[in-house]
Amino acid sequence: MITVGDVIRLALPEGTRVAAGRAGLDREVTWATRLRATPPAFGNLAEGELVLLPAGLLAALDERLTLGAVVRQLAGFKVAGIAHAGPVPAEARTAANKARVPLLELPPDADLARLEQEASLLITQRRRAVQRRGQEVGRRLMELAIAGEPLSALVRSLGELAGRTVALEDRIGAVLAVEGVAAGPPGEIVADLLAAAGAGLGAWLRVAAASSSAEPPTTVAVLGDGWARVVAPVIGREGLLGTLSLVVPRGTETPEDAQLTSRGAAACAVVLARDQAAASARREVELNVLDEILDGALRAEASLLRQARQLGHDLGQRHVALVARLDQTGGAPARSRDGRWATIGETLARTGALRDAPSLPLWRVRHNSAELVWPVAVAADAPRLARAIRDDLAVGLGDGSGGEAVALGYGRPRAGLAGIRQSHHEAKQALALGRRLHGPGHLTGFDDLGIHRLIFAAEGLPELRAFHDETLAPLIAYDRQHGAELVRTLDAFFAANAGPKEAAARLGVHRNTVLYRLDRVREITGLDLDDADVRLRLALALRVHLALFAGAEEGGVGANVDPATPLTRPTRGAIAGR
Repeated sequence: MITVGDVIRLALPEGTRVAAGRAGLDREVTWATRLRATPPAFGNLAEGELVLLPAGLLAALDERLTLGAVVRQLAGFKVAGIAHAGPVPAEARTAANKARVPLLELPPDADLARLEQEASLLITQRRRAVQRRGQEVGRRLMELAIAGEPLSALVRSLGELAGRTVALEDRIGAVLAVEGVAAGPPGEIVADLLAAAGAGLGAWLRVAAASSSAEPPTTVAVLGDGWARVVAPVIGREGLLGTLSLVVPRGTETPEDAQLTSRGAAACAVVLARDQAAASARREVELNVLDEILDGALRAEASLLRQARQLGHDLGQRHVALVARLDQTGGAPARSRDGRWATIGETLARTGALRDAPSLPLWRVRHNSAELVWPVAVAADAPRLARAIRDDLAVGLGDGSGGEAVALGYGRPRAGLAGIRQSHHEAKQALALGRRLHGPGHLTGFDDLGIHRLIFAAEGLPELRAFHDETLAPLIAYDRQHGAELVRTLDAFFAANAGPKEAAARLGVHRNTVLYRLDRVREITGLDLDDADVRLRLALALRVHLALFAGAEEGGVGANVDPATPLTRPTRGAIAGR
């Protein structure tokens, strides 16, 4: 960049003095323009120009025109400075100081035509030098990118070449690399500075992401504590990959900073695209491994464990399985969930739960659910981990309408392939029953299921289904045929500790309605509800019904559950996003 001070030192004649406006001597000069006496004298001026005023020009334009009035008018065009051939009156000096516009007094015999040419030549040469500098830096950074150097090496090299603090962020604003310099902000506060001001760039980045990846545009954004960032988008084949910023003292950004930022972003795009392709291939392998872990290995377990270990996952360690689902809440209209899990990878990447994980988690998406296998160092940490992940998913996947919630179930932490599969089975059971018992958006651990854990353990026994059908089938059939709510009433009766009044309150009906329905239960089943053993039998059958069969029956305890989500085991199918 060439400043007014540079032009005075390198292009203007001896005897030139700064009459006023010294505060603006560091303003950038984009061009030098000599005003002519032909109107409109000010019509073609642009921001950043150094305006040369010949002696006698003002009188030629208008005898009433003063230099002070011209200074005020030119300040409105945001010119870099004003050079006047001849004495400068006090009124003009006052106006220049007020506007912080440098007002220069040239010798009366100065040749303004020659000065215009020399100043413009100086500016052109400096621009070419900046361009050459940008090309050289860009070439060196691109050589590093092509040689396979990591992003940290590119950022470090750019910081050394530019003498500025450099920060690279991914497309969601997470800092990937920082290189600090003595004249810049400390590296440990750069992330906070960028995060505090990042939201304001969204609209610009959406437009800039459509630009060429080889020559991305730049802009200047204000940061806190007196800093600013010269920022360029890092653009890939499918859009924005991230941003590259040079952090500079506010007001000192130069065209060279913009050139180097743009060139650096182009080189980072090469590395990020390469890393993205490698990550995509790794993700595909991880999905195949997770499918075999959860759905049953198609090869020797030793081979599966070995490949998982090569990917950085020690399945011999303790892991907890979690299953999350998006639920509609509060009567909100159903929305398409297609693509709603597309950002789960980014959400999980920035979750605080990763900080305490002994290794990286595995995850996949199945229809409207996300299934995660998360390493845990201490089994007792599982509830806290599950809550943190559920909360982060709710923030990352929410649409801001408040009409959706994330329900999550998690199993017991277990080690080994069989243990992880068991934890996954428990997580699905916890999710399903948690939604039935507590509604949408609930966090449920398998250990929270109480007696239902025993029921799930006996799920495969034919005696359990026979016991359920012998006890409740007549009531279920009656409810289906007559639109009655005998099963639901019976469940409310037991939940109210066999109190008809409280059961009526739970159901929102009169006490006599509850008594009538209980009489019908006695008549249909032939069972005596005053017998303690009969009550235990009915209560246990209701728990079995709720845990295993309610989603498949009409009129039962689970009748308020979304019928599109019965308690069935999901089959192996396509994984979303693969």
